[in-house]
Amino acid sequence: MRPRNFLAALTVVVVAVPMAAQQRPIFDVDDFVDPRQHDGAVFASRLVLGGVNGYVDDYRPLHRNAHFVSLANSFYWSDFQADYKHSEVRAEPPPPVQVCNCNPPVYFPTAPQDDETPLPPRPGGRDTLQFAWYGGNEVKLRYRLSVSNQAIDTDVRYPNTNTVAQTLHGRERSVGVEGDAHFPIIGFGTVNFARTVRSGTADDRTQSELAYTSRFPGFAFRRLLFRGTLTVGGVTGRGAGGINLVHPILEAFWHDQTTRVNFHLAWSPSSTRSGANGWETHHQIALFSDWGLVKLFRKPSPTPSSAPAAASPPPPPSP
Repeated sequence: MRPRNFLAALTVVVVAVPMAAQQRPIFDVDDFVDPRQHDGAVFASRLVLGGVNGYVDDYRPLHRNAHFVSLANSFYWSDFQADYKHSEVRAEPPPPVQVCNCNPPVYFPTAPQDDETPLPPRPGGRDTLQFAWYGGNEVKLRYRLSVSNQAIDTDVRYPNTNTVAQTLHGRERSVGVEGDAHFPIIGFGTVNFARTVRSGTADDRTQSELAYTSRFPGFAFRRLLFRGTLTVGGVTGRGAGGINLVHPILEAFWHDQTTRVNFHLAWSPSSTRSGANGWETHHQIALFSDWGLVKLFRKPSPTPSSAPAAASPPPPPSP
C-alpha cells in the first residue's frame, strides 16, 4: 500500500475508532491500525496544535483555558503497536504557592480537601509510553499498557514576599491498562483501569479509575465526519464511591485533501461527583489540527530461485 493511500485509510480508522480508555487529553489523536491493513512495519508521526476552553486533565478541571502542542510517534509491526507521545500544555499561571514559617508547613492557597475534586498539576510537559497487542480474528481488539510521567517543579515563597523559601521537585505518574471488548447488544467499547500518583508537591494526591467507554460508530455529513464516546465509571480520592463519573465526547472532524491536515472541534461536558459538592459538570471545548507522516517498511518480496540450465545434448557421432 502506498504511503498516501495508507494515510487516507488511517484517517478513516481514526474516525471510526475514537479515543477511549484511560482518560487522555481531549487533543490526543489515537491511531488504531488493524494489522490486516499492512503487510510490513509502519511508522506514523502526528503533530497536534490547538487550544481548549475549560481544560480538564484526567477528570480534574483546571478552571482555565489552555493551548498545547503534542507530538505522537507510533510504530506498528505484526500484531503489536508502540507509542511515544510528548505534549506541552500552557495556561495562565495560577496564584503563587506560599508557605508559612511553621512546623509542619502550611501551604497557601489551601489545596482541596480529601472529599473534594482535586486540582490537576500545573500545566507543563508530559511524556507517555504505550505498548499494545491486537488480538482476535474476525474483529480486531486492542489491549494496551500506558505509562505517563510529568515533572512538577514549584517555587514556594514566604507569605507576601517574592523570597523563595524552597523549590519542590515533584512528579505525577500514571499507569493504566485497557482492553477492547465487543458485546452483542451495546457493541464496541473499552474497559480500563488506571492508577495516578502525584508526589513531592504542595498538593499530593492519589486516584484510581475504573471505567467503561462505549465507542459509537462514526458518521459523515457532507465533508464533515462525526464521532462520539461515552465513559461511565468510578474515580477514587474525592469522597464519593460507586459511579461518580459520566464523561461524553462529541467531535467533528474535517480532512483537507490538499494539505492533508485534519481539523477537529471537540466538546465534552464532563460530570463528576465528590463527597463535598455532589455532581458538577465542566464543559470542555477544544479546537485543534493535526498533521501526520507515514513511513511503510515493506517486506522484501521473495526472489524466484533460478533452475540450473539443462545440459546440451551431445553431438551425434561422426559417420
